[in-house]
Amino acid sequence: MKKFLFAAIAVMLSMGLKAQDIKKVRSYAEKKDWVKAKESVDLALANEKEQKNWETWYYKGVIYAQIAKDANLKATVPDAWMISFNAFQKAMELDAKQTEVYMMTKNYPVFDDYVELQKEGNSFYNNKDYATALLKYKQADSVGRFIYKNKWALTAVDTILYYYAGAAAMQLENMEETVHFFKKICDSSIAGEGYDVCYRYLTYYYDKNKDEANAQKYAALGRKLYPNDTYYDKLEMDKMKKKGVSPELFAKYDQVLAKEPKDVDLRYDYAAEMFNYLYMDQKVPAAEKQAYFEKIVSQLKICIEQNPKEPDGHLLMGKTYFNEAAAIQEELKTVKGTTPADTQKKTDMKKKMEDRMKEALPYFESALAIYEGMTAEQLKDRRNKNEYKSTLYLLTDAYRFLGNTEKEKMYQKKYDALNQ
Repeated sequence: MKKFLFAAIAVMLSMGLKAQDIKKVRSYAEKKDWVKAKESVDLALANEKEQKNWETWYYKGVIYAQIAKDANLKATVPDAWMISFNAFQKAMELDAKQTEVYMMTKNYPVFDDYVELQKEGNSFYNNKDYATALLKYKQADSVGRFIYKNKWALTAVDTILYYYAGAAAMQLENMEETVHFFKKICDSSIAGEGYDVCYRYLTYYYDKNKDEANAQKYAALGRKLYPNDTYYDKLEMDKMKKKGVSPELFAKYDQVLAKEPKDVDLRYDYAAEMFNYLYMDQKVPAAEKQAYFEKIVSQLKICIEQNPKEPDGHLLMGKTYFNEAAAIQEELKTVKGTTPADTQKKTDMKKKMEDRMKEALPYFESALAIYEGMTAEQLKDRRNKNEYKSTLYLLTDAYRFLGNTEKEKMYQKKYDALNQ
């Protein structure tokens, strides 16, 4: 009997203490004594029965949010924002109506969890710690979805958050995570400055993975929302190149350059493709050769005008005139007649051939000057060194063709020195 009495007294004392737990928590929170409030709420939730009290969990959410706002206190609880959010979630599970009333009367403190986690994500992103940034963005999104689910605020697509989460994943080369976040934006047809990258990325991803249906889906969305974006045209051009160079490909180049006239690299590629088609592949019908030659020259003139310090445009222009001279020379061999008309034709062709070769010289020499002005480090690049040699070789050959022995020997000597 005595033993039972002591046990009963112990139970009563325990119940009394438990009843005081939430009052203590409230009291410390009202006094903004967050250290004691944290100790009190942690102690209260160590009690199994108190774990079923929605109010205790609600206060834990409030208290840990305050811990997170204090730099010194947060150092002891680095994940305080998520602890706060999880506590609010638990309160809603236990009693949604009561918790929502408290939320409403206190201006929805769970919003602090959402905003601050996103801010932390931005800070890590700006400091190039993309892995931590992505983690924080995902945590912020979990809070955001909780807020949206309860119809307190936000939208189905948290545009800015998803954009930066995707961007962080992209920096980490985590394609699956990037696709996960960018799809949320693209599937809602969200447009605006910067979001074009989302449509580009999904098109690229699905094209790379040979998912033609999805690649076309996001390309179509991208074209619709960003009609001046040439990314999709360029992707189409790459596919056309794999099937072989053709007049249809050149028409596509014209279409893209009409939108991006200052894209020097694209214009140079266009000229180079036509050069190979005309002189290397020799697929151009005889009646169209002059038009192709003129188109190459016109494209390269724009390249040189826009980027005069790059050697590529100068060198390819020189090669174009050089190859045109060589083509005329081959054509000249086909004129076998000896009539006055044939003789005149040969004379005209020889002059045109020499004129074309002379036209090549200033472009070769401009390219050479650029290569000779490069640093030793720049010339370690294999392409630069090979093109440097090619320029000297072509100059030597051009002056040999024109009968200028002095210049021929000068450039031959430079060429030989470069090959030693």
